Amino acid sequence: MNVSEGNDGEVPEPRSEAQTAPAAHQVDFPPVQNGVDYLDSVADQLRSGQPSPRNLKYAVLHLQAAAEVLLKARLVQEHWSLVFKDPGTAKRDRFEAGDFDSCTTTGAIGRLRDIAGVAVGDKPAKSLAILAKWRNRLQHYGLTAPAPAVEVTAAQVLDFLVAFVHDELLPALPGPEAAEAAADLESVGTKVRSITSYMAARLKRLADELKDAADRTVMCPVCDQWALILGNPAIVMDCRFCHTTWPNAVLALEEYYEVNLLDANVQDCPECTQHTLVVESVGTVAAPGASSSVCFCCGTNFEVAAQCTDCYNVFIPDPVEDHGLCGNC
Repeated sequence: MNVSEGNDGEVPEPRSEAQTAPAAHQVDFPPVQNGVDYLDSVADQLRSGQPSPRNLKYAVLHLQAAAEVLLKARLVQEHWSLVFKDPGTAKRDRFEAGDFDSCTTTGAIGRLRDIAGVAVGDKPAKSLAILAKWRNRLQHYGLTAPAPAVEVTAAQVLDFLVAFVHDELLPALPGPEAAEAAADLESVGTKVRSITSYMAARLKRLADELKDAADRTVMCPVCDQWALILGNPAIVMDCRFCHTTWPNAVLALEEYYEVNLLDANVQDCPECTQHTLVVESVGTVAAPGASSSVCFCCGTNFEVAAQCTDCYNVFIPDPVEDHGLCGNC
C-alpha cells in the first residue's frame, strides 16, 4: 500500500486545498500484490499451533479472496476477456472500470487448464472448490465445520497459491512490481513452511496410529486425508484427523461417493451381509492407487472378489471350483 506522508522531523510546507485532496492517501494494491497480501494474512492466521475458530474464519475468507484475485490475474495475462462470466459479452471499458460479473473460481480453473494451458492438479482444484463452498456459507449462512478439516484445506490451498504466484504470475510482471511481490512472497513462504512442518508432524503421528489398519483406511470425504478407518459397525464412524462423525456406514459411504464423484457399485457384503461393499473402486492407505473392494461397515478388504453372473452379488471365488456363480446360485 502506497501512502504519501511528510518526512519525519520536518514540518511540511503548507498545501493548498487541491494539494490535500484524498489522492494523497491512496489504497494502491495491484492484483498480484493484493493477492499476496491476502496470503500473508492467511499465513498469520494459521501459523499458531492451534488456530482459533476466529483465526480459521478469517483464513477462509482471506484465502478465497486471494484465490479469486490470483487465478483471475493469470487469466488476464492470457486475455482480459477471460475473467468475464460470459466472455462473449466482454467489453473493454467495463473491464477497465471493474464493472462486470466475473467467472467463478471453478470456472477460472477450467479456463486456466483448457485455454491458458496451466496445470492445476485435481487435488488443489478439489481443495479450492471446498474453500469456495465454505466461504459462501460463511458470508451468507454461517459455517459449522470441523476445525482440523478447515485448517488442512486452508494449508493445502495456501501452499498451492504460493507456488502458483511464483511459477505463473511473477515472470510476467514488470521488474519493480515483480521484485516487490517476490519479497512479500518470500515472507509468506517462510510462514508457510512452519505451517507445513506442523501439518506434516500431525500426519506422521497419525500414520503411526493407522499403520495396523492400512488396508481398511480410506480418504476422508471432509478433510481429504487418509484417516477414515472402516470396520467397527458397533460404534459411530469418525475420521481420525478431522473427527467428523457419521452415525452409520451407509451415510459415510454416500458422502464418500458424492465428494469423489464416483459411480457407486455397492453390493451386499459376504462377510457382514450389509449393503456397504464397494466393488473395485476404493483406494486405501495400503494401496492408494488401486481399486479395492472394501466394505464400509465391517472393513473387510476383499483382495479377490467376483460378481456372480446370475444374481450379481459379490462372492469370494474358490480358486479351484470357480464357475462364476456364488454359493447360492
